[in-house]
Amino acid sequence: MHMRPSRRSWRTAPAALAALAVLTAGCGSTGAGDSAAGTAATGAGKPFIALSNGFIGNGWRQTMIAKFEAAAEQAQKDGLIGKYKVVNAPGENSATEQVAQIKSLLLQKPDALLIDPSSPTALKPVIQQACTAGVKVVVFDSAIDAPCAHVLQNSFADWATQAAKPLLDGIGGKGSVIVSRGVVGSQPEAEMYETTKKILAEHPGVKTVATVTGMCDGATAQKAVLGVLSSVPKVDGVIGCGDGYGVAQAFATAGKPVPAVTFETNGRALNYWKDNKIDNGSVAVMSDPGQSVAALWEALDLLDGRDVPKQLTFPIVLVEQKDLDAWAGALKPDEYAAWPWTRELFRQQVEAVKSGGEPVRPPIPSAAG
Repeated sequence: MHMRPSRRSWRTAPAALAALAVLTAGCGSTGAGDSAAGTAATGAGKPFIALSNGFIGNGWRQTMIAKFEAAAEQAQKDGLIGKYKVVNAPGENSATEQVAQIKSLLLQKPDALLIDPSSPTALKPVIQQACTAGVKVVVFDSAIDAPCAHVLQNSFADWATQAAKPLLDGIGGKGSVIVSRGVVGSQPEAEMYETTKKILAEHPGVKTVATVTGMCDGATAQKAVLGVLSSVPKVDGVIGCGDGYGVAQAFATAGKPVPAVTFETNGRALNYWKDNKIDNGSVAVMSDPGQSVAALWEALDLLDGRDVPKQLTFPIVLVEQKDLDAWAGALKPDEYAAWPWTRELFRQQVEAVKSGGEPVRPPIPSAAG
């Protein structure tokens, strides 16, 4: 996906590590310190799928793991895989820890290895080691400097576009906005910011009155926006990258009406948006934690010898006003919106990528689970 200091920096949620024990206790999964759990083979001759996750300490990552485990458990029951294993690095998105983690997994001889990487470059040697050993490697949620790996990711340009265009249309294409940037200096943030600037240039009636660094994190954005509110005029919108809940809190603290914002795609933010009847051009958009499930289907198709492009771009998750009630009702507070990728929907999206057609839009889940 991207060159960046840390995925942790993009989606940090306070106290998120408290949920780790729940996420790593499921069938076939294991934390980095519990290498024996979930390793008993249950399907002779069926593939063993391993997932290495470079960081677990936020709600997006926890949703990603939960979705993968649910899909892998069902795939095991359906006889598609023999076993699966998840290993979450315990530290601060450390590439060194993840390299050691992957080497340990390779000793267990998985047929396919899925990786949400801590670094776009540092994992290259161990990924090459896996490929040389005949392991199918699927990297998701990030770009990677490893030519032998297949890569599945979301588009940062799409993320920035959907964070800005619907919001600007919602405020009538005129007024004053604040831009809340992500991890300044990282490749994805640079791509997103350039996209945002191009879109703003297409809206001459919109004036940018302040630019802050919100890190795509609600708490950070809340402090950053609150710090400039006393020095800016009326604000009609705040273009961010999934930090709108914190931005809304900043305006409420300052005693100002909440403008159009870019909300997070978790249940807490969406229900705040819904319960406060905010109808002013706000949107919610982030990358899709369901990428882990799509990566599972990609690994199985690669093992089956199917033709899958080395690079796949899957759709982001965009929540607009018309879909707010459905998404808000489907998510727990710390759960992030994820597309429910079935194997058939995955294959349809692969064909759309090959043909350059419209991306597949899976249905909105009907209930939290």
